[in-house]
Amino acid sequence: MMEKQNYIEEKTLPLTINFEELKGMALAYIQKNNDNTWTNLNPSDPGVTILDQLCYAFTELGYCNYFPMKDILTNKNKELEIRNQFYLPEDILTTTPVTINDIRKYVVDQVKEVINLQITPIKEDSNYIEGKYKVEVLIDSRINKNEEAKTSLIKEEKAEGKIITKEQLILNHTFFVLNTCRNLGELFCYPKSLQSKKQRVYGTLELAEDHDLDTVIVAIEFAINNYVFPEILEVGYDKLKKEGKTTDEIFNGPNLKNGWIADETLCPKKNKIQAFELAEVIQKVPGVLSISNVAFNRLGTELEVFSRPEEILTFDFIQCVEKSSNYLDDELEENAEINSLYNFKIYRKDRQLNKSINSNLLQELSNLNQPIEQISKVSTIQMYPELPKGNYRDIESYFSIQNTFPEVYAVGVAGVSDNATDFQKAQSRQLKGYLTLFDQVFTNQFMQLGNLGRLFSFDNSITGDPKDKAQFYSVQTFNEEKYQKYPAPYLCFSPTYFYQSLYKEVPHIKPLLKNIKKHEFTFDVFETEKKKQNAWEEYQYDPYNSYIHGLMLFMEDEHENIKRRNKILNHLLARHGESPEIIDTIIEGNVYSGNTQKDKVIVKSLYLQNLGLLSYYQPKAYNYIGSNFLSTEIITVPEKFQKKYKKLQEKWLQGNQKDFIFRTVEINKTQQIKKPFFTNYSGVELKLNLLFSLPVFYENYLIQNEDSCTYWLYKFRKGLLCIEANLIIESLTNQLDKNENQIDYLEKYKWVIDEFLDNRNCLLFIFPSFFIEENINSTEKNQFKIPDFKKRLSYFLEGELPVQIIYQILYAKGKELEAVIIAYANWHNSLRFDEQTGKLHGPDLVVHTIELMLALLSLTKSKKL
Repeated sequence: MMEKQNYIEEKTLPLTINFEELKGMALAYIQKNNDNTWTNLNPSDPGVTILDQLCYAFTELGYCNYFPMKDILTNKNKELEIRNQFYLPEDILTTTPVTINDIRKYVVDQVKEVINLQITPIKEDSNYIEGKYKVEVLIDSRINKNEEAKTSLIKEEKAEGKIITKEQLILNHTFFVLNTCRNLGELFCYPKSLQSKKQRVYGTLELAEDHDLDTVIVAIEFAINNYVFPEILEVGYDKLKKEGKTTDEIFNGPNLKNGWIADETLCPKKNKIQAFELAEVIQKVPGVLSISNVAFNRLGTELEVFSRPEEILTFDFIQCVEKSSNYLDDELEENAEINSLYNFKIYRKDRQLNKSINSNLLQELSNLNQPIEQISKVSTIQMYPELPKGNYRDIESYFSIQNTFPEVYAVGVAGVSDNATDFQKAQSRQLKGYLTLFDQVFTNQFMQLGNLGRLFSFDNSITGDPKDKAQFYSVQTFNEEKYQKYPAPYLCFSPTYFYQSLYKEVPHIKPLLKNIKKHEFTFDVFETEKKKQNAWEEYQYDPYNSYIHGLMLFMEDEHENIKRRNKILNHLLARHGESPEIIDTIIEGNVYSGNTQKDKVIVKSLYLQNLGLLSYYQPKAYNYIGSNFLSTEIITVPEKFQKKYKKLQEKWLQGNQKDFIFRTVEINKTQQIKKPFFTNYSGVELKLNLLFSLPVFYENYLIQNEDSCTYWLYKFRKGLLCIEANLIIESLTNQLDKNENQIDYLEKYKWVIDEFLDNRNCLLFIFPSFFIEENINSTEKNQFKIPDFKKRLSYFLEGELPVQIIYQILYAKGKELEAVIIAYANWHNSLRFDEQTGKLHGPDLVVHTIELMLALLSLTKSKKL
């Protein structure tokens, strides 16, 4: 490999790094505007010397501005800073399964025993359920489906003497996986295994000279069966890229863990196979010279075979070869010539081979020796594109321009001589003060460039001076850090300008800084010299000394800063396909800090931090099989809530600020959305909770109201109940064939079910009524209104929900809310998988479903939703 040759091109440099052009422009400006008071523009003039140093400093800044972005974002550990700055392609381009093909990919990736499946919408359901899918899976033929499964999860069946087979365990696993990717308004039937319809093949095969018969037979059987319903292959990102796939195409679908699946490989199951099709498949197998007279019976007259949708054609080619050599049909015994003609014959060099084979041995070979390209679960494949690798550039470090001046100026490291007069010292300090202003501007610019990642980060920065902040905390003990001597040192709300001190960068800066002598003061005369020695260090570690605190206050006005930060966040939202105007409409009226503009910055920042998961799981419903158990003890046993309430009230009263600074870090942690959340909540619930800042409104309400129902919603359901009418109806219909008593119970409450059938595709949202109560009397502690909550909520839901989903918003309080919560919790718990019995649902599901229906009908004040 040849080394890269470096060379210099003769071309004009850009202005930002062109010293001569910068200096020429500066001199031209001086001549135009100095009114003939500055006539000596030669290098000997001190002013020109200063200009030279400034131009050199500008070129250094310009040079750093040309660093590649990957270098600017590479930290000291040579790692690219990604978190809260960028979403990787596999995180932002993928989505929870939406289409049928997406679901097929996801199931095959998650359930290793399933090699393919078909999912069919049920168009006419006698139980009136819409959005329901029938699922039929093809289990790997190498697995003995009838073998007893080794599991301790299903206890009741074992106690009853029932054997849990591997097939049942695989189907259970598949059903659980399907429900992890269930979307709003969709339901999956319990999956079934495709039933094998075995079929023989007859014909004449010409084998190549250098190929083994056993190997070719195994390859033919695999090729035929893979043609009927091809095994879904998972391949690496790098391979798909080489095939010409774009990144968007590769990541279009669910995020997979074992490899990516191209849409064109998801072939449907073939329910009709013709003889000529199999001939073409066999002809392509290595070692086959030719294939002829292919048929599906010994007479050679059956040239087409069929299977029902719930069946799969299976060609046992190994058995075909074995039987054709050892078996004669009774009806053909008298005509040996015809029988010989339509047996499966194998030739090599025009000689018929002895087909005496060991089918059991070949079957084992078939299980072990699948083609390499079919082995999809490979841990070494490249799943994602490689991240760019940058070089760490210490941009924030600053070298003062005063160090580059000739010694005669007495502003560098050498400073003034020991025998200098007071006048000479004053001259040096006066020039240093003038130059330090330029130094401060330059170092701030380098700091701004070095913190470009913080500036465009999703989360809000907490300091404009991260370097001095880090230095301040590095010398503190654990107790000093926990119990701060100063309130909020170096902290401010989401700065957009960055800066740093010049304590070490500018030589001999100490006499120039304001109020340095106050740290030298002592009442002890004998300690004066020692105090002077420590004063400089104390001054630097004082976050509120006149220099650094004044610099912090001078850098940016908070009002302008918030406007600037809001514009940056709007840019980031737009870059991720989110409309800032729509977000502004939805979050209008949220209260985190009491400042409207600051609250917008807070919510937008939180949304961007969680956008990856919220966008991925946007259409997803909650997983009713695997969700957590919901307890209602704090409602049914008031004493438990009363014990907690006072502590919670004290916590909520502290608000979201500390030392007048918004607690950005703490709020980011409490509002962080994690993957497990989507097991217990739908995507729309979590997004609604975040964008409407529901926790803040709940806390403000609960400070003044000891309301256990409202607290239960706040604590256990993200502030609301989201109920799918389809799922309620399904809770009844999937039990109809299991218990006669349940059927009688359902008949008794048939009128309740009928009320829901007209709204089977409805999504119910239930909130406490305090969200819409009018503030009639400002002195009444129980009543306040969130501005335009109803309008904003409807606007949000209309844009967020799938088009086939209708919704209704209900508000409840008191006993009505309590009844709905208890009925919902019982229904929810009955829907869950029962680990004790191994049943998919609890025994009282039907009763609890009817109770929930009655509670909802009572809430609407009528028998019509």
